[in-house]
Amino acid sequence: MWKLVKTIFLIGERGKSVLIYGLLRKFSSEGLRVGYFKPISKARYKLPSMTYIDPDVITLKQALNLEDSLEDMNPIIITRSILNFKNNIESLKKRIEEAYSRIASGKDVVLAESYPNLEVMTSIGFPLPQLTKMLNAKTVFVLNVKERDVVDEVVDKLILYNCYFEYHGAKIDGVIVNNVPIYYSERVEDVIVPEIERLGLKVYGVIREKARLTAPTVSDIVEALNAEILENKDKLNNIVEDILIGAMAPTAALRWLRRAINAAIVTGGDRTDLIITALETKPSVVILTGGLYPDISVLVKARETGTPILLVPYDTYTTVEKLREVQSIITPSSLKAKETDILETIEKEVKWKELLQ
Repeated sequence: MWKLVKTIFLIGERGKSVLIYGLLRKFSSEGLRVGYFKPISKARYKLPSMTYIDPDVITLKQALNLEDSLEDMNPIIITRSILNFKNNIESLKKRIEEAYSRIASGKDVVLAESYPNLEVMTSIGFPLPQLTKMLNAKTVFVLNVKERDVVDEVVDKLILYNCYFEYHGAKIDGVIVNNVPIYYSERVEDVIVPEIERLGLKVYGVIREKARLTAPTVSDIVEALNAEILENKDKLNNIVEDILIGAMAPTAALRWLRRAINAAIVTGGDRTDLIITALETKPSVVILTGGLYPDISVLVKARETGTPILLVPYDTYTTVEKLREVQSIITPSSLKAKETDILETIEKEVKWKELLQ
């Protein structure tokens, strides 16, 4: 049964979940029956049933309307210990094989996602390369360019893990170079990609940095901050790409407000003059801190500009810190709000047909 299924195992760095969402949406639009599998993950969320789960798995299940159970999509969840699995390797393998068999049943293609740290389980004799061989998967390394001061380090990391896979009798089949800032674009195309190809690896895509692809929506912010929505409840799908703190005089703040794109403006509810000025630049959302309700003129202006107004009980510093945490989280609503952008990126910048070969 497994031989009839194309399995693509995405390993590596940040950005895999959004990429997986886009690829599975694309494959589905081509008439393929798709599945998602994360055999080993790190516990980050506890369900009401007191069982642990990776929230990214829940997000992809809901956003893609997948019918498979969470337990099959994510059979092994690491909480605090890895070495305790040492005497149960065969049972781990059996659990993964059985879960994957159910996921793969009736599917044309399954996208699997790796644990964040690729060396996981090496200490107990069940390294990731062995897992990719077990699933007979095409292994694709996702390299995140954005987070490096020296971009050439991505090649060093790729060589390191290529040696790791070869040592364990497996191989990395190809690479997707992800989240490439414009200032690195020329070097990635002219130097990095040819260097990767000289290693004998296929480059399946070079994806330019797009803040919209990973930015949260206002709805995500409402949920994370438990915010009260004072105005424009119908605008919660607005994308938030930037955060600005309103702590200066309106005239001084105006030039910064005009430069911001799809910003969240964070300020006290008593800063009426600044809030009115900010609303004129039509930000994605205005977040009022300290539990201070604004003047009625603010709500009238917000209704006019169509800008959501949120109220939170936290001080400005705490609010901004929570907003930064939200930026690293994906949710079903944010994926669906950005679906057009994600699919356009897959179509233009990823060799998705070659991934299926």
